[in-house]
Amino acid sequence: MLRGAVVWVEGIIGAGKSTLAQTLAGLLEYRAFHEPVEPAILGKFYQDPKKMAFEFQLRQLARRQLIHRLAEAEATAAIDYKGAILDRGLPGDRVFAKLHVHAGNISEEQWTTYELLFNDAISRIHPPALLVYLDTEPEVAMERVRNRNRGAEANLSLDYLKMLRKGYLDLLSEVEGKEHRWSDGIQIMRVPWNVDHQEAAPLASAIRDRLRMT
Repeated sequence: MLRGAVVWVEGIIGAGKSTLAQTLAGLLEYRAFHEPVEPAILGKFYQDPKKMAFEFQLRQLARRQLIHRLAEAEATAAIDYKGAILDRGLPGDRVFAKLHVHAGNISEEQWTTYELLFNDAISRIHPPALLVYLDTEPEVAMERVRNRNRGAEANLSLDYLKMLRKGYLDLLSEVEGKEHRWSDGIQIMRVPWNVDHQEAAPLASAIRDRLRMT
């Protein structure tokens, strides 16, 4: 199933997933679809997450669903590219939204609304052939965030990255335990990604092997 496959690359902020997704796309002859980011909204969100979290997560959900559909169409056609690789999937956004519930930035009523919209959105896409999780220690990710020096991320804390990693590990357990209807058929590849400038070619080869088995 190497041709026509959709792959998700997941990881906490600072894991390096965007760079890796682009590199893997070149090695696999896939089209890369990157995380939707609106700088103006992102800046407002970081300045006042309590006010902006719900709106921000809804916008991410809507934009990412469109990207998913485009990626599926591209992979299915397999004309210009052999498949598609996404820089974070819909469930990854849900990890962030859940953190905002725990932080009090999204109310229980808003979470109920989010879940309704999320379940509708994910029911309209097909699960990926493979989810690649870049397992990065929060301390390493924090250093990478500091080095790239994006203004909107200036107030990002190590504790937040630790909670985010736990949220992702919970998500992987849920997928492996088939706790969600949408998780059926998703293979997971956990990849240690703590060393800077790791070669992507061995990972691309491992992805090819895994996809051939599906």
